[in-house]
Amino acid sequence: MKLIKVEVWQVRVPLLSEWTSSPEFGEHSKQADSRLILALHDEAGHIGWGESSISDGSQFSPDLQRLAAQGIKSPLCQLDLSSPGDSYWSRPVAPSTHSTPVEKLRHRLRHPLQNIVETAWTDLRARRLGVPFGELLGGLWREWVATDYWMGRVTPEHAQLCVKRASSLGFRGVKLKTTLEDPNVERLEAIKAIEPDFHVTVDPNGRFHRLDDALPTIRAMDAVGSMNILEDPFPRFYLPEFAALRNRIAARVVVHLDPVESLWAVLQSGAAGGLNIDSKIIGPFQWRVLAGVAEQANLPVWHGSGLDLGIATATQLHMAGATPNCELPGDQVGPWLREHSLVRDSFEVREGRVKIPEGPGLGVTVDLDALDRYSSWHQSFEK
Repeated sequence: MKLIKVEVWQVRVPLLSEWTSSPEFGEHSKQADSRLILALHDEAGHIGWGESSISDGSQFSPDLQRLAAQGIKSPLCQLDLSSPGDSYWSRPVAPSTHSTPVEKLRHRLRHPLQNIVETAWTDLRARRLGVPFGELLGGLWREWVATDYWMGRVTPEHAQLCVKRASSLGFRGVKLKTTLEDPNVERLEAIKAIEPDFHVTVDPNGRFHRLDDALPTIRAMDAVGSMNILEDPFPRFYLPEFAALRNRIAARVVVHLDPVESLWAVLQSGAAGGLNIDSKIIGPFQWRVLAGVAEQANLPVWHGSGLDLGIATATQLHMAGATPNCELPGDQVGPWLREHSLVRDSFEVREGRVKIPEGPGLGVTVDLDALDRYSSWHQSFEK
């Protein structure tokens, strides 16, 4: 396969603020976040697409120019776009007989563009072959992926409005952000009052502090009966407190695997009844390896997300569909919470599941007019 052109855009697509966070808690941090969009063109006219949360793609212009000039020569899992002598493992080694040879560290290192290039390259290969993206990850186990709606820190009244919208769209559960100081019990009760069968994933991002601080509140939340999952209640360096909590509540305790190198510590501690693993740094293939390790430990997972646009949403749905133990509901709902998804396709929701896009590659068509409209920077590199 021969690359003839590489294109990159920096885009900013605002969130629909009325559906993200209540004004009482301030603007959500992703309201004005920026995304990088990558397109790889081959000689036959196929285009592979990737999306990343990198906020300043211009710093990687030399790397993308090298990609256009030389293609991908190294294995995708060891993407090296640096010039000779410029990369970490090519620099002169300090003169010591005790130093580890840097070439032995290469598998540990990830280029910041790893995920977006790996995604776009795989999409391009799948489109050339006329097969879905998920086929190159081993094939799809399912056509519909369990997916929950999402909301940030909201008041109980605002939560009801968000849940009504979620239900009307076809979702049967919601993930919400919170802190220990929020009206946690009242919010769950408000959701249950209008949607008794809605399940809730509660994610404090570690802001429940310590087990002794939070246990009375967590037990009261658990007693409401709708909190199916409690993700990262404490800072992740308190893994023993995760483990101690698991047999005290009915809700499943889930750990967001960050950094990914902490996987063994998480498994060994017994802290997790499931894992949230994202691929924003490691890329699809390394993500699949980590999910496979979790499978051997008999743990279900979901693919993490970040209120992404349509390209990343389609990617994550394919990855979830191609992973047997990716059974917990993810929150790939960026297309419903932003002004535009940058794809022309509408994602189909039914009974709390989102259909994996059909067709070659990611199965979505990028809206080039919308891409230009929301773009703040664009560059093209040709061989």
